[in-house]
Amino acid sequence: MDEQTLGTASPELRARFEAAGGKPVYVRRMFGRIARVYDGMNRIMSLGLDGRWRRFAVHHIVLGPHQSGLDIGTGTGDLAIELAQASAPTAHVVGVDFTPEMLEHGRAKLIRLGLANRVELRQGDGEHLDFPDDSFDACCSAFVVRNMADLHQGFGEMLRVVRPGGRMACLEISHPRNLVFSALFDFYFGKFVPVLGSLIGRAFDAYTYLPTSVTAFPKAPKLKRIIEEAGWSDVRYYYLFGGVVAVHVAIKPTAQ
Repeated sequence: MDEQTLGTASPELRARFEAAGGKPVYVRRMFGRIARVYDGMNRIMSLGLDGRWRRFAVHHIVLGPHQSGLDIGTGTGDLAIELAQASAPTAHVVGVDFTPEMLEHGRAKLIRLGLANRVELRQGDGEHLDFPDDSFDACCSAFVVRNMADLHQGFGEMLRVVRPGGRMACLEISHPRNLVFSALFDFYFGKFVPVLGSLIGRAFDAYTYLPTSVTAFPKAPKLKRIIEEAGWSDVRYYYLFGGVVAVHVAIKPTAQ
C-alpha cells in the first residue's frame, strides 16, 4: 500500500487492509463476497440514479465505428454495457476487473442482453493493465478509483493504454457541497446503507467499508489535480445530484 493511502485511510481501514495483506487483497475479497447483491445494492444506494450517472459519463467518450474502449474495474459490467449501447455498433468494449465472482455475474448479464460479441470481460488489475501502450480510443471507470491503492498509478495506467487524443471518464462518489445535504448524505450512506447491506447481503463489513472509503477520498478539485499530475490534459469535472457523485473527464495529449 502506498504512503498516500496509508496517510488518508482511517485507523480502522488501515487495520483492515493490513490484516488482509494489503488494500488490493481486502478489496478483492470484499467484492467477491458481495457480487451476488452488488447490482441490486447499487440501485438501492443510488435511489435508482446510478444508471443515469453512467449514461452521463459515457456520453463524453462515445466510441465511433470500429473504435475500442476500456472499462477499468468493470465489476458486473454495467458501465461497459452503457458504453457499448451508446457507441457505434461496430465498436468494441473491454472490461477488466480483478474479482472473478463479479466477472461471472457480468458475463451472464452480457449473454442475457445479447452483447457478448461487443463487450469482453477479462480478469485484470486496473493499476497494472495487461495491454500495450496506445491500445484504446477511450477508457472509463465507475465507483472504482477510490478502491485503488495508488491513484497516480491508476490514472497513469489509463493514460498509457489510451491512444493520443483519446478520452477518459471517471465516475466516482464525491462530497456534497451543501452542508445540510452533506450531513443527510453522511447519515444515509454511513448509517443506513450498512444496515441495508447486512439485511440484504449479510455484508455489514463491506457496506461499512464503502462509506469509510469515501471519507478518505479526495474532493473533486483535488482529484482533478491528481489526474493532471498523471499526465492527462483538459481535465474537467461535473457534480451530479448535488455533489454526491462527480464525473471527471480528460483527454490524452497528442504527440508533440
